[in-house]
Amino acid sequence: MDGGGRLLAAVATVVVVVVLLPSIAGVAFNEVRNGRASSLPALVASAPAGVTIPVGSYPYGIAYDPVNRDLYVADFGSSSISVISTWTNTVISTIPMPYGVDTLVADDATGNVFVGDATSTVFEINGTSNKVVANITPVQGDSPTVDVYDPQNGALYAVESFTNKVSIINASQFALVANLGVGEAPIAATYDPANRDIYVVNEGSANITVIDGMTNRVVGQVSSVDPGPGITYDTSNGNLYICSNQGGEGRTNFVSVVNGSANVVVESIPIDSGCGGAIYDPHDGYVYVTDRYSSKGPDVANVTVIDPRINEVVLTLPVQLGPIGIAYDSAESVVYVADSDTNNISVLPPIYDVTVRETGLPLGANWSAVIGRTTLSSTAPTISFPQPNGTFNFTIGSVTGFSSSPPSGSIQVAGGPLWLNVTFSKGEGGSGLFGLPGQMGSYVLDGILAALVVATAVIIVLTWRKRRSKPSPIASPPDGARGQYR
Repeated sequence: MDGGGRLLAAVATVVVVVVLLPSIAGVAFNEVRNGRASSLPALVASAPAGVTIPVGSYPYGIAYDPVNRDLYVADFGSSSISVISTWTNTVISTIPMPYGVDTLVADDATGNVFVGDATSTVFEINGTSNKVVANITPVQGDSPTVDVYDPQNGALYAVESFTNKVSIINASQFALVANLGVGEAPIAATYDPANRDIYVVNEGSANITVIDGMTNRVVGQVSSVDPGPGITYDTSNGNLYICSNQGGEGRTNFVSVVNGSANVVVESIPIDSGCGGAIYDPHDGYVYVTDRYSSKGPDVANVTVIDPRINEVVLTLPVQLGPIGIAYDSAESVVYVADSDTNNISVLPPIYDVTVRETGLPLGANWSAVIGRTTLSSTAPTISFPQPNGTFNFTIGSVTGFSSSPPSGSIQVAGGPLWLNVTFSKGEGGSGLFGLPGQMGSYVLDGILAALVVATAVIIVLTWRKRRSKPSPIASPPDGARGQYR
């Protein structure tokens, strides 16, 4: 091959590389941290609802006993307590109870379980024999709701909504210690191990009463709370999460976030439904809220998942109708939900973080992504979405002046966390020339035109050189001189 041929071949190679470069780069953009590359098919799969365990009628409260690793479910409708083995997820015992048992707590030291009924009595159940061994009447004529066991002082706290009091019971002696007046219509309570305070949600007065667990005295109040029966404490940030339970169309519900150190509301997270209960999962770091009452129509059957790092709703998991009570199994890191309308316990599927990581945007630029039905935005380089196992669509939100690669596709969660890398490049979003995003097609066209210009210049130079090297024709002699050459 001569010099001109080699030059033309090089130009053609440049053109091919320019055209194929975006396709090659696209493989890296779709790469997932676990070593698999996403094929980005247009597939969507629903999140699994998990396993269900049949129990008694209208299961209301649910508690996990870390000593015997069993679940205790208060079956309000059938006046019994179902005991579930977390090893087999089956009912291993049924304890007959008086009418109206609702919420339960377990003594972390002894494994005994405590529950109140609809009249005036609190019962103690031995966690080994699963039999009632004692009872006490803290306030006559009320329906005590046992919500809190304080492991540091060994006391139980029973909320009594009709008398606006909280009864404090010594768990080891099973004796009444005190009756404290709180706000109007107390409905739920939780324990803050960091400051050793007990927080009582008062639905009637829309506030929270703070009780010092060391002195068993009322020491403060949190105002401007949207009250409800779901309250939990987050050990990762020291905040409390209280969800409201307004039912009916047009009602607005929130999860109030209370700083446990300052005892003030620091944020309100809007939610679509009125809640039944709340729990914090220290294993995955999320707050779970059971959704029972819809503000937009019929009742719902969901569990809302909140990320305490950003205080936003990040996932909705389906369960069965009437979810109320919720409990966390600390040994297996599993969340259980009492579905009151279907007489079942739902075992929630594990969830894993899908982290979308962007490169190419200016520092602090706002961007967003959608996975499944959840949209999140951030000014940080990463956005985390919790998802159960399954296949989910994703879409990267448009950013003015930039295009993303990949702009959309699907991911598959299979038993572990994932990373999805997204690269932003300057240029408008959307599909341009040759079906390429943004101005990438224009860049390819510019490269092709430049190559054509170079090729044209080479052809001109080669043609000029060929003309210069061609020999001149020999001139004919004059007619009179022709004989001299014969």
